[in-house]
Amino acid sequence: MKRPQMNNLKQKWKDFIVWFIEENGLTNYKIEKCEITFISYFNTRSRKDCDNYCPKFLLDGLVCSGFIVDDDSLHVCSLTLKCEYDKNNPRTEIIINIIEG
Repeated sequence: MKRPQMNNLKQKWKDFIVWFIEENGLTNYKIEKCEITFISYFNTRSRKDCDNYCPKFLLDGLVCSGFIVDDDSLHVCSLTLKCEYDKNNPRTEIIINIIEG
């Protein structure tokens, strides 16, 4: 993908996450420390590279909305990427475990 197309896609994903956080009343939740798991479910069993499925774009939206303080290593202690198969319901799930203390 060419850089202008990639930047446009990145902005759309970021805007979607900000909208989703706002719609669910979670703006400025300000999670200080967490572990995040991204699970991408695909409708085929073909080989996938987990790191190609936009966690960066989604993290940017979580930070921009204030849901998490930052996506650096002081705030996101672990980042797990998984690819799974679900023929009837392809999707991406984001699981955020808050670390207390």
